[in-house]
Amino acid sequence: MDVLLTHTTALEALRTWGVQGLLEDRQCSVLEIPVRVVREVEIRELIDSSALLQSLSTPLHLLSSGTRASRRTRLVHEHLQRDSLPRGSIVRLAPGVRCVSPEHLAVQMSFSLTLLELAVLLSELLGLYAICPAHEKGMYQRERPLMTPESLLMHLDALGPRKGTRLVRRALAMACVRSGSPRETKLSLRLSLRLELGGYGLNILSMNEPVEVRRIHDRMKKGTRKPDILIAGPERPGLGRRVAAVEYNGRDHDTPRQIAVDARRTNELVAVGIPEFVVRREQYDDLDYMDGLVERIREKIGLPRQVRGVELGARLRRLRRELYTELEQIDGVTWKGRERERARRAAAAAANEWDVVPLDAYGLA
Repeated sequence: MDVLLTHTTALEALRTWGVQGLLEDRQCSVLEIPVRVVREVEIRELIDSSALLQSLSTPLHLLSSGTRASRRTRLVHEHLQRDSLPRGSIVRLAPGVRCVSPEHLAVQMSFSLTLLELAVLLSELLGLYAICPAHEKGMYQRERPLMTPESLLMHLDALGPRKGTRLVRRALAMACVRSGSPRETKLSLRLSLRLELGGYGLNILSMNEPVEVRRIHDRMKKGTRKPDILIAGPERPGLGRRVAAVEYNGRDHDTPRQIAVDARRTNELVAVGIPEFVVRREQYDDLDYMDGLVERIREKIGLPRQVRGVELGARLRRLRRELYTELEQIDGVTWKGRERERARRAAAAAANEWDVVPLDAYGLA
């Protein structure tokens, strides 16, 4: 009897190398939810025979369609799914091992995540990386995303108005597409989220998508560059939009060879009229610097200078600090955002800190 991986166990499995090809064939298969989770002795035997299951953390989160109450042991956490699932919701990863699809995993995880955590999770599933704490860099790169916004929306439409689908749609509107790393995701979220959510409200045109340039050492030769983040300004009748690139440079950009590669990239983008801004961890952590950087970006892409009153300016700055702090605590492994939300509400209530003027009074919500 097969087991069906779900929730955080499914996420671990989908992060493993080599799962991409299996996902591409799932639309052709109709796999049913197991009626029951296999017995303890059967699970132990299956784990002993499966390298994939041996690599996953316990307890294993498994899905069944049984009518009895779910079972929880040190080895297994059983989740119940009594309604049928649309075609393509389940994929076979190995003999005896099935897994929910990335699209359905997003819906399942929405039950226990905050909106921001869900946006971060979607950004990984829609991105070019997989979190791997055991890896030297904490992640590895993917050639292409596990899912697309279109495949997720198709799945949500097929599910209908089930619990979790509305929150996933909201998170999808916030999430990054084709982000190349967790840090790129967090930087992009800070740049793009609405002001009332602690972001800067910039328009992210694309991430890691090719932009045509001309090679500086050979002006007759065309080439492409893939900026980490491409930000677009407002439409100008007959002139198009101005754009600016933002690169996040981590420690792997410190080698002499990579410094030279980065310099060529910067020069080729600037040569075609795309200013490039580079953010390192030191700047990312400095709220004053990030505020100033965004003002320079706004100038380059033709956005007017933002003028805020003292009270609103202080409040928006507090929200930006809170967003930065919360993103730093989202590691993609321990999902405890709701616990932190409850603690913050309790602390605010104890201190009698209530928002007297809502943000929508300023026309921001």
